[in-house]
Amino acid sequence: MAVGSPKDARVSSLSLAGCWAVTGPGAVRGSPGGSVAVRCRYRGGFEDDPKFWCREGGRWRCSNGLFIVETSGSEAEVRRGRVSIQDNHTELAFTVTVENLTRADAGTYQCGVERFGRGPRATVELTVSPAVPYAIQTETTPQGTKQPDVSSSTKAESSCSPTAHTIPTHTTPTRFQPIIICFLLLVLLKVLFLLCIVCVLIWMSVRYRRRPREMVPERQTSS
Repeated sequence: MAVGSPKDARVSSLSLAGCWAVTGPGAVRGSPGGSVAVRCRYRGGFEDDPKFWCREGGRWRCSNGLFIVETSGSEAEVRRGRVSIQDNHTELAFTVTVENLTRADAGTYQCGVERFGRGPRATVELTVSPAVPYAIQTETTPQGTKQPDVSSSTKAESSCSPTAHTIPTHTTPTRFQPIIICFLLLVLLKVLFLLCIVCVLIWMSVRYRRRPREMVPERQTSS
């Protein structure tokens, strides 16, 4: 059984140790003719090491062992054709910008730190496709292809527009109706209570007025 050299073992251990030393967005998307910015972060201690951007060539390596663009370890921006890279030591992050995208730019890339030939890196999947904001579906009928109703779509857009709001006919929210009913019942109970008090007072006053009159014949009889 063949045993790898100590150098290969050292490089392998460095690669495994640095798997999480650099993190990227994982996947980015851009449209043809546009641009895309990829921001990759790294752990402290790699500030002065060069940062690179390359197309993945398999087995955690760059294609043909070449970098598309690479920094010198400083924060100065480095540009190579349509691709630029700039490091920020304070934020522990570097940004790769690809301009004037073409479909040939789509693929798997690596952003990483150059150290001992195989420094830590992260894989980024770049997709280049035209942006399709709305998907218009057509309905096929026996008479032919039916185009979407423009008026209905216009109504839908106007209803979704932030400036077009429909004012409801009922201004009183439903949740306030029970409160109003309870308030009315409370007022009715208070009115009934006051009426009962008034009735009792009237009855008592009438009773006290009749009592002296009832005592007058008794006095006359005794006299």
